[in-house]
Amino acid sequence: MLNREKLQNFINNAPNWEDEQIKRLQDPEYQKNWVELTLSDFLSDGDIDTFIRCLTYVVKARVQASGRGEISRLAKELNIDRSNLSEIVNGNKQPRLETAFKLLTGLGYKYDITLKSA
Repeated sequence: MLNREKLQNFINNAPNWEDEQIKRLQDPEYQKNWVELTLSDFLSDGDIDTFIRCLTYVVKARVQASGRGEISRLAKELNIDRSNLSEIVNGNKQPRLETAFKLLTGLGYKYDITLKSA
């Protein structure tokens, strides 16, 4: 049986997945692959929450790499209120699909969606 103190110590010292993912997303190639994968998944399963979460991790990675001005820059480029974007990134507000695709474009990505018969 595990010692509770050792287990709690292990849990307390385990890396935080979100923090580690944000660090990995600072690599442009990793970031591009992550965005492509989650966009593809979204188009397959329609899970907008996961897609938005992906984009917020990318924004957080860019803010961490570039500084706090990144949210203001991105909000200005997208023509949306900075506090609105902050609420989206912090998970306090669910953006509309239109805003999610604006965010994707504002992050420097282009997308091409092709409809196929089922």
